[in-house]
Amino acid sequence: MGELVKREVKWVPVLLELIPGWFQIFGVGHLYQGRIGMGVFIMVSYWLLQGINAFLTMFLIGFITGPLTWLFYMIASAQNANDYQGD
Repeated sequence: MGELVKREVKWVPVLLELIPGWFQIFGVGHLYQGRIGMGVFIMVSYWLLQGINAFLTMFLIGFITGPLTWLFYMIASAQNANDYQGD
């Protein structure tokens, strides 16, 4: 049968995504890994989406999509930083 492989979690980039992410700043873990383009893309795309969500609060939908966007970025950016194989 298949062999169980234990994955190593890269704690520093993950924590650099989660701790600043709590304060709405994502992409720092990617910048730490040297992935400047990805880090800047994550930062700018998050802020752009939250700007759209701020506009959508006029129609009340932004109160739902804003926290969901934050939760998605908290999970996805940390997972992406952890999955990076790097050099």
